[in-house]
Amino acid sequence: MPKQPYSHPFLSYDDLARLLIQRGMRGDFHVIRQRLEDVGYQRLQAYWGTTAQGQIRTDFDTIWGQYCFDRQMRLMLLDAIERIEVAVRNRLVHHFCEAYGPFGHLNINNFHNIKPDKWQKWVDKLDEAAQKSSLLLVRDFFAHYSDKHLPLWLACELMDFGSSVFFFSSVEQQIQKKVSRSLGLPTPTLLTSWLRALNDVRNACAHHNRVWNRGWVKQPALPAKGANWYYSYDEFSQQWLPSNNKSIAFNMAKTGGILTICHYLLKQIASNTQWKKRLFALVSEPRFANIPHSWMGLPANWQDHPLWK
Repeated sequence: MPKQPYSHPFLSYDDLARLLIQRGMRGDFHVIRQRLEDVGYQRLQAYWGTTAQGQIRTDFDTIWGQYCFDRQMRLMLLDAIERIEVAVRNRLVHHFCEAYGPFGHLNINNFHNIKPDKWQKWVDKLDEAAQKSSLLLVRDFFAHYSDKHLPLWLACELMDFGSSVFFFSSVEQQIQKKVSRSLGLPTPTLLTSWLRALNDVRNACAHHNRVWNRGWVKQPALPAKGANWYYSYDEFSQQWLPSNNKSIAFNMAKTGGILTICHYLLKQIASNTQWKKRLFALVSEPRFANIPHSWMGLPANWQDHPLWK
């Protein structure tokens, strides 16, 4: 079918609110109009579905509740991922500099799984960030030293998450193992998988995209074995029991799986964290009572699962 030029006309907030109501959206016109002005039609559109005829079969209060829940979930995820990112990066830089010194990242021979052009692009990105940075510690360094590059323990403060993931995946395995084991993971491959998944989630959160019931392309891998990963809920005893077929209760391609690995890593980083308590409080709020946890890839009774203890 040939493509057609875009022909939708501009619509005012009043017109957009009327259009939604005409298509079946239930709710107060003035409330809908105000929310459209505050948030935007396109952003809210991700929260309602339409029939083949373009009709909407829901009420606006439900849509707004999902949007508010999603916003709070993004903040929860960003909070967790920030702590994980900093902890991984700090451990990684520490072990790398211990082995190769403060400027070891400028020598490609200190890397074991990297293409020259990719490595150069990574170094150039760090240098560009350093030149543009207004951080006092960066400006002080260049004011006092003749070096054209920052030592890695300073440069890492300018890394984005993607650069940190790239760095981790490119260093020698012994360094990867030290970082992975400090986070309770048996293999670097597992941590690499988790970091890449978390990076995608972090980017979605930073751009205010829908996350609560979203499916993720990069699915975090699971340990081949582990005391608490493979459990099934037994309805008769009403408890989680070890699974004989190694079935995982959480959908790792959904946000429920992402929340689970965040909780797992946070326990290794800060055992006294209140993040789980705040997450449980969020999903238990009465105003979010109608939001199905199954859409997030979370099973019934998930808060009692051994991984969440």
